[in-house]
Amino acid sequence: MSDPYYFDEKIATASIDFFPRFLRLTTGEWAGKQFHLSPFQAKHIGQIFGWRRTVDGTRRYRRVRWWEPRKNGKTELAAGVGHLLAIADGEPGAQIFSHATDGNQAEISFKRGANMVQFSPELSELYEVTDKGMFCPAIMSSWRPLSGIPRGKHGLSPHGLIGDEAHEWRDARLHTFLTQGMASRRQPLDFIISTAGERAGYGWELWQTSLKIRDGIIEDPETYVVICCAEPDDDWTSPETWAKANPNLGVSLKLSYLEDQCKQAVESPRLENDFKRYHLNLWVEQAVRWLPMDHWRQCNAGNADPNAWRALEEKLKGRSCFGGLDLAQTRDVCSLKWWFPATEDEPAAVLCRFWVPEDTVPVRSRRDRVPYDQWVREGALFTTPGNVTDYRAIREFILKDVVLFKVLGLAIDRWNATQLAVELQEDGMPVTLFGQGFASMAAPTKELERLVMSHAFDHGNHPVLTWMASNAAVATDAAGNIKPAKDKSTEKIDGIVAMDMGIGLAMAQTAPAGPSVYELIAQQEAGNHV
Repeated sequence: MSDPYYFDEKIATASIDFFPRFLRLTTGEWAGKQFHLSPFQAKHIGQIFGWRRTVDGTRRYRRVRWWEPRKNGKTELAAGVGHLLAIADGEPGAQIFSHATDGNQAEISFKRGANMVQFSPELSELYEVTDKGMFCPAIMSSWRPLSGIPRGKHGLSPHGLIGDEAHEWRDARLHTFLTQGMASRRQPLDFIISTAGERAGYGWELWQTSLKIRDGIIEDPETYVVICCAEPDDDWTSPETWAKANPNLGVSLKLSYLEDQCKQAVESPRLENDFKRYHLNLWVEQAVRWLPMDHWRQCNAGNADPNAWRALEEKLKGRSCFGGLDLAQTRDVCSLKWWFPATEDEPAAVLCRFWVPEDTVPVRSRRDRVPYDQWVREGALFTTPGNVTDYRAIREFILKDVVLFKVLGLAIDRWNATQLAVELQEDGMPVTLFGQGFASMAAPTKELERLVMSHAFDHGNHPVLTWMASNAAVATDAAGNIKPAKDKSTEKIDGIVAMDMGIGLAMAQTAPAGPSVYELIAQQEAGNHV
């Protein structure tokens, strides 16, 4: 029986030579220079295009899964593959599509391809380029980006697909629609590039399948897999591990850049996770501990006594503070944090107040396997009567606290505390409704991270707050801003959210010139109308 595949050296060489002959690089110090593939890239491009089917001479591989860390040039490579498929693959009327989780992401590889046309005299003679796509009149081929929704994609007939950042794909619908449209093509190619991501969703499924194909667990002779990554047990701080995962280290990816990123990651589990994911191509859990607990435990003004929190109230009497109040929704814990900024003589400190409904304590302790009952006995957790949170009891507690401390403001989540905020304002409390988005939370969240890493405040080893700190994970937006994420955290983090709000209020305000809230309330109690 004859071999179903053979290797065509001539086609492989022509595919590799296509890059420097027709393409120019588009970014940084290489912009405008010929696109010479690295030895690593040339090896794989030669394999992908050189292997043919004995029965008809068409390309063997119909799917490529290219997993590589950031900054190794895979987007530029994918754009080059797009051009190769559009004008040099022997397919008149070829339709090439860039797709991703949304239209903006899909445009990245497409725009790289469009920029190549602007830099290349050879390509400029072949293509007509608009914002919506590229068209080659000589062979009626085209290339355009697609939005991330499957609606309206059923009638397409792709010859080539350039899929970007598969780790972010929500589901398989768009990808399935597009690959089904390839049925009428002689030798279509579904080319997916991505870094690692969170262990969930369609991208995680693609990764697992890729591993099984690479390791021979799944037999799929039509899928070509490239995986560049470290192993989970490798020393992630070692330059040898970096080189193992990054084939373009020292070229498009500078060693000095990785050294700097690693130095930052050593100090933060959040940044450590990002480093492993983006630079070592290691998949991560959805919930990642944010605050390093070895540093957190040192935020105690040198007092390792586990009950030091009991003395904080007396120690902090008369000092200026800002409050953050996170009220419970359903199963959450109501949390009030008084944040005391540092003075010339004293470090910053946080005083904790936590509440749950009294009747729920036994079931919470059994169901969640968290020692709520013990914390209540110790006085670290307060209860309100009944089986739902009594905001009146919390209000009374706050009014007692403002007699003890110089309360300069109280931040409350604007979405679920309007009535209580109004009542506290009527009591003379300077209340600020505090948003929970990145705009409000990013600055205090990063400040709390800095304070933890520098051991620059005293939490008195409060057991409930320490438990919540160990649970906390953060969400990150495209600009690198962070905020506490309840949906990604392993357990309750209400105290950390409240602490962030108090810190945020302290960062945004200065002490008012008039009397403090506790002085106003003292005047009220003396019979004065304020």
